Amino acid sequence: MGNFEDWNHLKGRGHELMPHTWDHRNLSQMPPDEAKKDIDRCLDYFEQHLDGYVASQAVYNFAFNASTPELDAFTLQRVRAVRTGGWLILKGSRYNPIPVNNQPLALGCWGHGPDNGDAYTENEINQFLAGEGGWLIINMHGLDDEGWGPVSASYLDGLLKRLKKVKSLEVLPVGEVLRKAGG
Repeated sequence: MGNFEDWNHLKGRGHELMPHTWDHRNLSQMPPDEAKKDIDRCLDYFEQHLDGYVASQAVYNFAFNASTPELDAFTLQRVRAVRTGGWLILKGSRYNPIPVNNQPLALGCWGHGPDNGDAYTENEINQFLAGEGGWLIINMHGLDDEGWGPVSASYLDGLLKRLKKVKSLEVLPVGEVLRKAGG
């Protein structure tokens, strides 16, 4: 949870913070005009309260990985990218293509819950490493026993140490990938 004082402190320490809906409702189940107001309210609040926030460089993270093509298009008028369910937008692959320019884009994301996500995450990572390449985005919500689909802190620590050793792999926040691609 937290507040913008906490989040600005984290941002000042180098953490990436991006909008994730105004009140964590499933916008795909709301009337489109109401969902758009929710999106605008969230983005406006971020602009007012998050130090250094630039909407055109932001990634809007749809709660529940749930959006619609109409909501994606609407939101992409204000942000660099939207993150939604991979099954909603990725065709022919489980992985996003590596971005090569500053075009707005919809990113497919995968997640697991409500129970511990260690085994799920391990399986997804191993499939990715053995596969065709691209960009895998996994949505994790919490550590240990907190959150929806959390991973254990010990598993995450070990996973990151292992992945850092893979020379052909970068583990980066979504916004950083987009910045490196010209955004």
